[in-house]
Amino acid sequence: MKWSLLLIGLMSANAWAHGPTPQKTDESIQVNAAADAVWKRISAPCALAQWHPQVTACEAVSDKQQKITLKNGKHLLQEIDEVSAADMTVAYRLSGDIDLEALPVSSLNGKIKVVADGSNAKVVWTARYYRAFTGNEPPAGQDDESAKSAVDSFVKDGLQGLKDGRQNAAANSSGWRNKICAHLRPLFKRMGTSVCA
Repeated sequence: MKWSLLLIGLMSANAWAHGPTPQKTDESIQVNAAADAVWKRISAPCALAQWHPQVTACEAVSDKQQKITLKNGKHLLQEIDEVSAADMTVAYRLSGDIDLEALPVSSLNGKIKVVADGSNAKVVWTARYYRAFTGNEPPAGQDDESAKSAVDSFVKDGLQGLKDGRQNAAANSSGWRNKICAHLRPLFKRMGTSVCA
């Protein structure tokens, strides 16, 4: 009888103790460009800042770490685990203290893979993560639904940016120079200077 009560007690304690469950996002998109060209865009250092509409800047902290700045001014620290040219795959994870206003997750591992699809490319982006609040009864904005909604949005927007051939002007440090040079090149040419050559 004692053992039965103890077993029932343990089972009900387990039923009430419910921490976060692993969440996942699996999205893909067709891109009207050769797989090699798409791979170059994805695999370049700090590439996310060039084509992701939610990313305004990326700074290399080290060979493997990147500090990503989002449109809302918040930052994410991304650790690159693997860049495989053979598989056309980039594997990464978020590290450090994750700003919940950037992404409401406590941890995240992701992978972006490019697959040749005839003369075009298919990009597959997967992410595995846990909500921001790791205990029971998460507050609003730190629950499973908030994590999934935010990560889904981030991944889908990034894939759409790739499909659209997006070039983020803010991330292109030479963008302003190119615009000025386009207007002033004839003048500089007449002056015989090599500026904007």
